[in-house]
Amino acid sequence: MAHPDLTLRGARVELVSTREEDLAALAALWNDGRVMAAVGFPEGLGYNAARMAAWFDRLRDHPDRYHFVVRAAPLGFCGEAYAAVDRARGRASLDLKFTVEAQGKRLSRDALSTMIRWVFAAQPDVAEVFTEPAVANLAARTLYYSCGLREAPRPADLHPAPSYWVLRRDGSQAGSEGGVVAT
Repeated sequence: MAHPDLTLRGARVELVSTREEDLAALAALWNDGRVMAAVGFPEGLGYNAARMAAWFDRLRDHPDRYHFVVRAAPLGFCGEAYAAVDRARGRASLDLKFTVEAQGKRLSRDALSTMIRWVFAAQPDVAEVFTEPAVANLAARTLYYSCGLREAPRPADLHPAPSYWVLRRDGSQAGSEGGVVAT
């Protein structure tokens, strides 16, 4: 069951539900090793049109997955934003990737803040949002920190990963009342 097309507006960016015509730009983003190296794929993902179409079909069939392309003037396509809602556990995982050309312009902060506001406003079952940046990805960690997320102990039900950064609906950070948790 697909959800309706959405447009989220930030101060400088617009997040628009991903459409079929966006798949080529997304493939270019995912295949760019400069972007994907930060998430463990220095050669990119190697997606072609058929893989993109299959991914898009799976996305449209899942009512708790929200994928957006991020646009900003004058750049146009800047990247992607994604939220996966887990209603049973009251949380949503977030993901954000930006083209090299759009990085370093504070657009990602606007996009992530817009996404967080939307999740908390539109998803009443979600008590917290989280992300899992690589330990070496200082740019991502700085972005998440600037948007209110803090490193916290990882919930036992999640697959192993190097980090867990969280922001609760009430603005607190689960498990990190004293500040950032050292890794």
